[in-house]
Amino acid sequence: MIEALEPVPLQELRALGTAKVWEVEGELDELPSLTPVRGHVSAEHRGNVLAVEGKLNTIVTLCCDRCLNQFNQKLSCTPSELIWLGDEQPTADELELSGEVAEMEGLVDVLDPRGQFDPQQWAFEQLNLLLPVVNHCGDHCPGPPGLQQQPVIPDTKTKAVDPRWQALQQLQQQIDQP
Repeated sequence: MIEALEPVPLQELRALGTAKVWEVEGELDELPSLTPVRGHVSAEHRGNVLAVEGKLNTIVTLCCDRCLNQFNQKLSCTPSELIWLGDEQPTADELELSGEVAEMEGLVDVLDPRGQFDPQQWAFEQLNLLLPVVNHCGDHCPGPPGLQQQPVIPDTKTKAVDPRWQALQQLQQQIDQP
């Protein structure tokens, strides 16, 4: 837990009249990382919306799904989000009146205007969205353990061809001949 990222009541953010900025440096409990999470998060109350943005980066250790070896993955983002302040999703009329209609496309988060904003939870969510669905250590991955990768050597001997494929084989031989 990062002590400086304590939740703040939305009414307190409204009273500020300007953006509140949190410096981020530390470990997030829900996201075990190799290096501390570093960056900043800022939140500004704009009437019906809370404008949140930040810059975050860290390095996490993941386990490759193919070879089961561990590898390090850098997580870095500069997210920006508008969060609707209300009891439920905004209607089209409310969006028109908010004055920020162009920025509201894709709005999914809603906060109770009497509630609070948790910058630590927001930072966790943004970094967690960067984690890959399939962990793959890269092109150098040796593959599943216990399986030796042997080069495929074409068999020069002619094999018996399934008669259903014989026409295709004849066509291929005609194409291969000059």
